[in-house]
Amino acid sequence: MSTTRSASMPGEGVADATVHHKSARQRRGLAPPRMQLNLAAMIDVVFQLLIYFVVTANFVVDEGVLTATLPTGTGEAADSLEPPSETLDLRLGSTGDVGVIIQLGGIGRVDTFTELANELDSLQFDPARGRHAFFAPDDPVVIRPEGDVRWQHVVNAFNAAIKARYTNVNFAQPE
Repeated sequence: MSTTRSASMPGEGVADATVHHKSARQRRGLAPPRMQLNLAAMIDVVFQLLIYFVVTANFVVDEGVLTATLPTGTGEAADSLEPPSETLDLRLGSTGDVGVIIQLGGIGRVDTFTELANELDSLQFDPARGRHAFFAPDDPVVIRPEGDVRWQHVVNAFNAAIKARYTNVNFAQPE
């Protein structure tokens, strides 16, 4: 036996557009919920961060403090910006892959860097060491590389000048 329902029963087959759904709070007559921050948890996190930063902070005085002696004077320009008149020129030229030509000022050619150091030492005016030549230890020595001179030769010339106790060694632009 089959039972059929008719469409005339109330609530079936007919769509009611005015049906409103109410939440349980609204049906009980309670006010809508309000959003609240949990301040206790936020204060706990802030205190933990504070403790972390206090523990990890470094309150030691920096070690990298350098004392500086500033120049004294009026700040006026010097009378002449010319370098000292006693300049010792040292020219280095290339002779192929590994060779070098060492030309010392107006003195002449030198074959090795050991001879260069000895020659520079003999050209120095230093009464304490018994040297009475033309150049003071603080006169500029200018190293002038020419052509494709290897950097090692320039460094060797610098080392020879330092070995001869010159204190003002400069490099000129390669020509």
